[in-house]
Amino acid sequence: MISFFPHMILAALLLPLCGCAMTADKRPELTGRCSGTACDTPGDSVERSTGRPVIEVGTPNRTIDGLGWVVGIPSKLSLWDRRADNHNVSPETVAEVASYLREHQMDSVKVRVNQYDPVDEWFRLFRNRNLPLGWRLTGGTIETLKYTLLPGRIFGEDWYNPFTESLHMYSDIPALGVHEAVYARQVREHDKSGAYATLKVVPILGMWHETRSTTEALEYISAHGTKEEREEAYRILYPSYGGSWGAGLGSFVPFGAVWTRLVGSALGHAANGVRVSVPEDD
Repeated sequence: MISFFPHMILAALLLPLCGCAMTADKRPELTGRCSGTACDTPGDSVERSTGRPVIEVGTPNRTIDGLGWVVGIPSKLSLWDRRADNHNVSPETVAEVASYLREHQMDSVKVRVNQYDPVDEWFRLFRNRNLPLGWRLTGGTIETLKYTLLPGRIFGEDWYNPFTESLHMYSDIPALGVHEAVYARQVREHDKSGAYATLKVVPILGMWHETRSTTEALEYISAHGTKEEREEAYRILYPSYGGSWGAGLGSFVPFGAVWTRLVGSALGHAANGVRVSVPEDD
């Protein structure tokens, strides 16, 4: 995508800052397993299979996370929610995502909460046996390179990398995390998982995946959440879906993705407003 290159330039300037922050703080990443509404004591072996997803939380860094908060302002505007890309994800939000993954036996998925660990991601890419090697070397290389050069600690965006089976969380919004967990399950269950995952990388074609994930995430939250959680999911996922369409279309125009994403999100907010105004059937 053309709009990818300005981000690459900014990333080249900011990566040394990320590296210095990681080098200066030698504290280990918090590692544990979560289910329900609580996490186990940090330090569980990530290799042990317990039927629960692995959760790793990045070490807080006020400079990096503050910069990420500022860079995430477009996401906050598009969703009209300060929690978007706030780089301060609560245990309750993580637990909701972990609960979905556990319910669907997605124990091989690693949830990275505001964490930057490119070395481990490349290892996971080559160790992942749930996708054919050819797809991992093509689509997987693109996605993992994106994670390496455009660190989420700065650029945010909650997303799932099916080639490494890593779910990245930077927003304290449960609906966004559940949306990515749904996509993870869809990839796992697809009979052509490699091709399905790679098509997600292609602008516009990836909206097929986005449509399915958004629909199923809303259905899941409506079935398992409270009325307030359901309404929040609609309030978040409608503009998120519209923004994805806008960003996809804008990716063909230099510097256009940010603005078209905002337009698409506005349409999503409007669509949700129409939904709210229509009385529900008893």
